[in-house]
Amino acid sequence: MAPLGQIVVDVRGLDSSLRTPILFALVDKLVSLRAKDQLLVVTDHEASGLGYQIDLRKETRGKFEFSCDQRSDGAWVAFIRPLKL
Repeated sequence: MAPLGQIVVDVRGLDSSLRTPILFALVDKLVSLRAKDQLLVVTDHEASGLGYQIDLRKETRGKFEFSCDQRSDGAWVAFIRPLKL
């Protein structure tokens, strides 16, 4: 099995009102393309709410695994991986 590709998006420089719409546009595109790539999101705050929102949306419910961790430099990284269905 080939390793997953990784799409890295650093949203720290974006206006907070743009972050969620941009991330959901990317996640929705991954769903529509049935992509196996994982999305790695770098942010300036703990991002578990993003994982919760992904699970709430009917378009993405049950299609992704979500985890997040804080790096040593203080940034947060969220991993959004497609589930094998």
